[in-house]
Amino acid sequence: MKVYEGGCHCGNLRVAFRTALDPAQMAPRACQCAFCRKHATGAVSDPDGHLEFILKNPDQVHLYRFGLGITEFVICRNCGVYAGAHMPDGEAAIGNVMAHVLDAHAQFTLPTIPVVRSGEDEDGRRIRRRKSWTPSTLVTGSA
Repeated sequence: MKVYEGGCHCGNLRVAFRTALDPAQMAPRACQCAFCRKHATGAVSDPDGHLEFILKNPDQVHLYRFGLGITEFVICRNCGVYAGAHMPDGEAAIGNVMAHVLDAHAQFTLPTIPVVRSGEDEDGRRIRRRKSWTPSTLVTGSA
């Protein structure tokens, strides 16, 4: 497994994305909901990897929920960067990371694929994400 690190502009929110997948073979996904279009998303994930969101000052990180309200969209309150999504799922959680927040973002060379998920209900969304999203954790401190 290789670790791809990155984070927000001010450094308060860091990410560590562990994957055995080659970034050049991972096509970022661009959800077409209003929130994701406004943030020019390009999400990547690996169900066999692991994703950590490291919140140096958790008071300056906003876990925004909208739509079905089942997902926390991880946003730095200081600089406004949207780093990825974290969805609590029973005893665990799954998530994705925005390729553009990774230090090695230039290695993700495939074009972004637009995706539309507006017709999903909560059960359908959870089932799809369990198959394709990355196990994730929120860590407080400078880990």
